[in-house]
Amino acid sequence: MRKTLGDMAKHIKSIILPETLEAYSINPMFEGVSHEESIREGIFAFRAFLLRFCDVLIAEGDLYDKPKKAADEHLSAIYYNFPFLDNVKKLLLSIGVNGILTEDAGALIAGNDIFNTKLSTVKNIECLQFLTTCGMRFDGIDLNAKRQKLSEIEALVISYPDNPAMLIGLKVMAIAEKELGTNLSHNVLMRCDYRVLSDGKIDALSALKETIEPLSANIQDFVLRLHQLHLDKGLNCTVEVRGFWKKVKYSRGRKEVWGINTSLNCGYELTVKAQNTHKYADVIMGFPMALQELIAKGYGCGRKRSGIGKCDAGCEGLRIPLDDSVLDISDGIEIWLGQELSGLRRRTS
Repeated sequence: MRKTLGDMAKHIKSIILPETLEAYSINPMFEGVSHEESIREGIFAFRAFLLRFCDVLIAEGDLYDKPKKAADEHLSAIYYNFPFLDNVKKLLLSIGVNGILTEDAGALIAGNDIFNTKLSTVKNIECLQFLTTCGMRFDGIDLNAKRQKLSEIEALVISYPDNPAMLIGLKVMAIAEKELGTNLSHNVLMRCDYRVLSDGKIDALSALKETIEPLSANIQDFVLRLHQLHLDKGLNCTVEVRGFWKKVKYSRGRKEVWGINTSLNCGYELTVKAQNTHKYADVIMGFPMALQELIAKGYGCGRKRSGIGKCDAGCEGLRIPLDDSVLDISDGIEIWLGQELSGLRRRTS
């Protein structure tokens, strides 16, 4: 069943970075926007705005949920499945990058260059109207006029009366997405990833705790135990964010062994890229039946595997949902990963 725009909003809300009281450093490139204390205050306000943004989408998403004809539940690009969200996201990014803060930082002044010329006037206006529902204000345009010529707009005064500091946060995070985002760190703006404003390095343990925070305490304990166990065994832990899909990955050299994923379509999962199961078939026979059956299914590209014929995210590995059922097979998973590591050591030695 296709996920809705409201579902997507809930997912985005779950991966927005948590609040922090830390006085993190700010890249000197932002000195022209404001001083560090005001930037941190602005980012705090922008994060609150994003939560409000998501809440509005959750409540009213059905009004805007119009996927493109080519939509596919396993395509990660929101352009296909949630074009309205993609349009609003691009508008926010453009406002932040192109808007100029007034001297008192109470508003952003922008021209008609903030609009997406690939969209119709109606769709651009629809995005502005949605943002007004989220508390933003646009002076210099009549959003209710039947006919608009966006090209004739000379200046828009953009404000956020509930907390003007949000505009500083929007501007900083928009610039950060444009200048500091990487192939492994997408959607800096919509996740409010203020970490990129410092050195951009992500502490793996902090990122893992952020990722699994919505899960039960017992599942969190299991995942954290696996994390420490495999760091002690010499695996590297890295964090990737592609689209709105987040992964904490454990590898030996370039070989990924396992990871923790969270995405809209798959939820929270533990994935294992098992390559040596044939070498310890006798050990697998001692695993709980549910784990034996999962391993027997194998994994790989769904478009190439028999009986599937479409993308099912199978390339990510054998997928184990991180719900309470994982606790029944947790001991088997730990032994399984140990066997896989033994196989890798033999191959690389």
